[in-house]
Amino acid sequence: MAVPAYTNDLTTIVDFDGTPGSPLVSEPAAPWADGRQPAVDTDYPIQGTSHCSLVMNTTGKAGAVCSNAGSFSWTSGHYLFGWIIWLAPGAIAERASGGLVMICGSSTSVYKVFYVGGKSFGLYPYGGWQNFAVDPTMTPSEVYGSPTAFYIVGGGANVLSQVSKGSPFGFDAFRYGRGTFRIAGGSSGDGYATFTGMATANDAVSARWGLFQSVQGTYKYKGLMYFGYGAPTEFVDSNKSITIDEMIFVQSDFNRIEFHNASSVIDWTNISFNSIATISPGQLEVVDNCALTFDSCTFQNMDTFIFQSSSNVLNTNFVKCKLITSGGGIFTGTKVLQSAVAADASAFGWNVAVDTDGYLDDMVFTKGTAAHHAINLGASAPVEITLRGLDFSGFSASNEQNDSVLYISRTDSPITINAIGCTGTVSYKRAGSNTVTVAVNPITLRVKVQDRNTSPVPIAQVGIYKISDRTELMNENTRDIDITALVEGTKYIITAVGTGNWTSIGAVTGTLGEVFTKNSTPGTGTGTASDGVAEQAYSGSATDIEVRVRKASSGATKYKNFSTLGTTGANDFELLVTLTEDPINNATS
Repeated sequence: MAVPAYTNDLTTIVDFDGTPGSPLVSEPAAPWADGRQPAVDTDYPIQGTSHCSLVMNTTGKAGAVCSNAGSFSWTSGHYLFGWIIWLAPGAIAERASGGLVMICGSSTSVYKVFYVGGKSFGLYPYGGWQNFAVDPTMTPSEVYGSPTAFYIVGGGANVLSQVSKGSPFGFDAFRYGRGTFRIAGGSSGDGYATFTGMATANDAVSARWGLFQSVQGTYKYKGLMYFGYGAPTEFVDSNKSITIDEMIFVQSDFNRIEFHNASSVIDWTNISFNSIATISPGQLEVVDNCALTFDSCTFQNMDTFIFQSSSNVLNTNFVKCKLITSGGGIFTGTKVLQSAVAADASAFGWNVAVDTDGYLDDMVFTKGTAAHHAINLGASAPVEITLRGLDFSGFSASNEQNDSVLYISRTDSPITINAIGCTGTVSYKRAGSNTVTVAVNPITLRVKVQDRNTSPVPIAQVGIYKISDRTELMNENTRDIDITALVEGTKYIITAVGTGNWTSIGAVTGTLGEVFTKNSTPGTGTGTASDGVAEQAYSGSATDIEVRVRKASSGATKYKNFSTLGTTGANDFELLVTLTEDPINNATS
């Protein structure tokens, strides 16, 4: 990869340093015309060397705009970004009364007014330059005429106490665009892309994009973060705190974090995002399935999250956020706390054909304000799921409730949930009427069947029964395993040759019925082999059992029936059975 590159999609409307060439400033038509003497000066710019200032030594609505900016066509989904300041915050109204406003329109008399700030909003009452974003197509706070364009831009203040000296109002660079902060490049050799690098590019005096600002050891962000723009990025950073800023006149998807390009590498450790935004709390999506690792990170008060199978979200906290779509990623040790999803919705979604065992281990879920579920097991989830070491707090212990722990979306098959070492009752609500079995801390009943030569016996019937009432605990045949899933060092007998390359994995001839020990080479092609094992999960209490094994199928080697007694306990029940051939049933004459 190349050196890190930080760019944006913003186009300048006015910056008083060359755009437009000779900027003219004036008051808009009434009522935002109570100010005095708007001027271009160099007293206190935030960007470049010049800005607009306005004397306001009376009370009322003071405004100023750049009146000769070049026109442009508006694109849906874009925003205006403008720098505005009032140097005496205590002298203006609250935001709801238009303390600070953004003005935009097609002339000085045809314009919209948006109440973007006030005496106690954003940085105020402490003061300072603020960059505001507005979607000018939204319903404004005030409107004069019928503006059809938004290139006459500026701002104003609703002054309650006059400021007798100086020019307390100012505005500086105005730009328009989606508000995309674009990140590409970065590597160990060229230097990784980082949040510090982003802020350095944003905060340059000639730039001041207003998208990702450094603020006293933390960062303030708004708009779209686009990782992997036009090329992969290797973005590695740790121990940073980022606040998602509040903007009032924006769409719900204004604040977003997106990861693009499958070759990108994202590695964050102890990164914290806290949203103070209520209109657009901040969404996050892994668009392309890149290598992404979040370790010990925190996301607070945000919107939805979408991950993919290469996402590793470890020991990370999601606090008061909305739906987290897992995409088959790994979430071990992660906490989903006080989810902000609606009633009967789910805080976390698992909708891939992969067992959750090893993927969601040791997660923690606490219920939010609404009566919601912890996990939605989607229609693509397996019919048997293992939850290991999860902690559920605040959810209903009863089934079929809006706040039962699990929501079972699959309706076509019986579902088994193995809850191992979990805290809290693993309750469920179903989308259908299929049977759901929750096995709490199940053990495995495992029987391995071999002949006197220690060769696995395929298709042997294994039954296990309670002695007390003859309840059937298992009725399984010794299993067939796909050639691609065979385990090194295990003895197998080939049960279906298929197209498999058996000789490459330890067989001599690769023919039906051959017994061999699997080597280290991965199996390829099709075909199956048996290791002579039959197994079944069991979650009942300890009990005395009878184990029966038989293999007397027509056309195959027949064995004498086997039976023995045993007892289940806290650990897996395992039994090795050696069958003896039946000379009578195997007789040919």
